[in-house]
Amino acid sequence: MWRVTLAVGIALLAGCSGFLPAGPTAGDGNSVTPAPVPTDSPAETVAVPTSDGRVDVDRLLDRHERALSTRSFHRHVEQVGPQNTLDVWVDRDGEITRVRRRFGPISDDVVLADGTLYTNVRDDPETPYATTPATPNTSLVASPAGVDLLRRLLSTTQYRKTDSFQWNGRPVAVLAPTDPVVTPAAENESNIGRSRLYVDRQGVIRYVEHAERRPNRPDIDTTMTVTTDIARVPIPWWLEENDPYSSGSM
Repeated sequence: MWRVTLAVGIALLAGCSGFLPAGPTAGDGNSVTPAPVPTDSPAETVAVPTSDGRVDVDRLLDRHERALSTRSFHRHVEQVGPQNTLDVWVDRDGEITRVRRRFGPISDDVVLADGTLYTNVRDDPETPYATTPATPNTSLVASPAGVDLLRRLLSTTQYRKTDSFQWNGRPVAVLAPTDPVVTPAAENESNIGRSRLYVDRQGVIRYVEHAERRPNRPDIDTTMTVTTDIARVPIPWWLEENDPYSSGSM
């Protein structure tokens, strides 16, 4: 079967990039997610899978993927500033998915709804979007939940649970590297500057920040935020005349 996958220009951003060239999506606005700040609510215990006293990252990522497989959500990823971002929206009830990647002034934007792919067309004011028939197996991104990105970020570091507290109204566990500061054993080895994960009781990894200095490769400075149970996917300006949520369009 034919399968559509957004390829990633910058692999560590989120494992996916644009589907077809697309124009700016100024009508959507730039959503910048601030770092999470704990509330004053009492801490509550949140369990995470462990093995030999350390967090079992494979089981943690499996739980995260399963928890999002039946829920509507928005996943927002930033790498080295707000101009290098990826957004994935999934509406399970409406069966609508949107993937938008921004890199500086360039934006790739694709919406999948009612068996049709809608892709923003760049530099053609007469044709705001192109359509392509989809199949039940059509995918806009290799890992909607972001497991591919997380596996790359976390695979070389061991984590421990350091705390549980209330964040944004829900209890979360805080995971951090087993060593507070990782000192490279050799001059050309990576150095983890900061790495934190916030995980809720359902297994959703709500927030990730990961900074890594790599002497022989580009440094990593990435955050990921996941919001669940969204009411709907924001429809971009270029698809407003054929809004899939509008009566009769689906």
